[in-house]
Amino acid sequence: MAGDKALAATQGIREMLMECQARGPAGPDRSYFKFLLIRFDDYASIDPQCDLRPVRKIDPDRIEILGDGGQTNITAGLELALERLRPYMDDLHNHAERAEHPLPLVLVFSDGQHNVGNMPNQAAQEIKSLQLDGEPIVIASAGVSIGDDHADDQTLQAVASSGCYVPINSAQSLTAFISSVGSSGASRPADIAKVLKGL
Repeated sequence: MAGDKALAATQGIREMLMECQARGPAGPDRSYFKFLLIRFDDYASIDPQCDLRPVRKIDPDRIEILGDGGQTNITAGLELALERLRPYMDDLHNHAERAEHPLPLVLVFSDGQHNVGNMPNQAAQEIKSLQLDGEPIVIASAGVSIGDDHADDQTLQAVASSGCYVPINSAQSLTAFISSVGSSGASRPADIAKVLKGL
């Protein structure tokens, strides 16, 4: 993801972070939200400043998405998310204030065809099987088809929770998807689907 799409993704993440920073009780250690940013091409990597850190400890202006034209390994991104989410959910189950913490929400967006590694369906299903008080983690996904790039809509729709996939055809819509869904505080598929319909 490069050019206008990278700029749109960067702007969306910055807006989402700023909105999330404004919510919840006062103080940097009382953030309602933590943020995990995973970039994937041939392989997946975690942004070191966004490794499940409280949002108030992240400088949005330091976030930047830069495409390098690599391959598209959606599976690697989801597997790395699963690796971080499993222990996080274990901790959340035992947290004294767990009712105040929103259920994690996974956003996946890509402008390429999944073309490296195994299909991502198994990793996505394992993420969606993680639950808190009977509520599963939701995956919302977007296929970004702008210009000559055509997203793997079929794969991205398959990994999303029910009703939580949206096709993206403009840079503005990509920014809105990230910022609106990511900062919505919604944690149920039906609620996220309503946010997506408003894009």
